Amino acid sequence: MRIFVLAVALVFALSAEASCNLSSARLSAGLVKVGDSDRRVLDSRPDRVVQLETREGGAAGIRYDFYTRGQTLQVYVRAGRVTRICRVRD
Repeated sequence: MRIFVLAVALVFALSAEASCNLSSARLSAGLVKVGDSDRRVLDSRPDRVVQLETREGGAAGIRYDFYTRGQTLQVYVRAGRVTRICRVRD
């Protein structure tokens, strides 16, 4: 029984895997690539905006979340430029 519960927990943990090796993503305002300005991301009207902080509490950037069916697209911006694009499957 314990092995079954462990196997089920492992399957659920692996299904919520994030892929952060994307170099571009299609949003409503067009194609967004790493290195683009944050204006193109803001034109797509993100569903959620998260202020990122360092361990000391200082500003480290902004994460914009876009929700689509079955996945969340996260666009990380630092100093006005897109630095990372991640896809998290729900």
